[in-house]
Amino acid sequence: MADAERHLNWEGCWNVRDLGGLPTAGGGTTRRGALIRADCLGKLTAAGRRALFDYGVRTVVDLRGPLELAQDPPAFPGGRPDEPNFVNVPLDHQDPAAAPLWAAIRTRADVYRLFLDFYPHALADGLRAIATAPPGGVIFHCLGGTDRTGLVAAALLRLAGVPDEAIAEDYALTLERRRPIYEQLVAERGEAGLGFWDRLNMTADQMLATLAYVDERYGGFERYLLAAGLP
Repeated sequence: MADAERHLNWEGCWNVRDLGGLPTAGGGTTRRGALIRADCLGKLTAAGRRALFDYGVRTVVDLRGPLELAQDPPAFPGGRPDEPNFVNVPLDHQDPAAAPLWAAIRTRADVYRLFLDFYPHALADGLRAIATAPPGGVIFHCLGGTDRTGLVAAALLRLAGVPDEAIAEDYALTLERRRPIYEQLVAERGEAGLGFWDRLNMTADQMLATLAYVDERYGGFERYLLAAGLP
């Protein structure tokens, strides 16, 4: 499945794509409609919500924290007929020991190292929610579908046998999806007025560096997740 076909233009969201059609070891491909990554679904219009359900999504895994959910309630809170199940698995537990390190980040790979080092059980919980979901497609998301979503996607694709280069290429598609937002921010604030999270710094090399870090420090994602309690 080509990248253009993997992008899902659901009204209200800008960074939704199917993780199907990616190459796996042995010459296979990942299955279409099984796993979808996204930005915040709370922005979906009624047409966008219907498109999500019609696509076969039956479980939403929200990776945001309690404050984010209070500010932007879930599009599908769960318990209503003809809507997906809802599971909230915050990936950031606000560990005070991590605070000074967040202030020192310079790259997206720095961000992912912090998540990996401080919140292994949260990442394992996110994958557990996906693995134990009932039949139907599973969509997982955070706010912009870049960092927390990107890390979960990388772990899932690694476990599925997708090569690192393909994982990194998928991650970098977010950059192109974000470009219109970036250009609007530049027009409003100027380049000098943009912060770290506004910039187009979600490049493939950042994900390749992250995957290499998991291998070097933890012996790969399988060992990392087993140590975090994922059976």
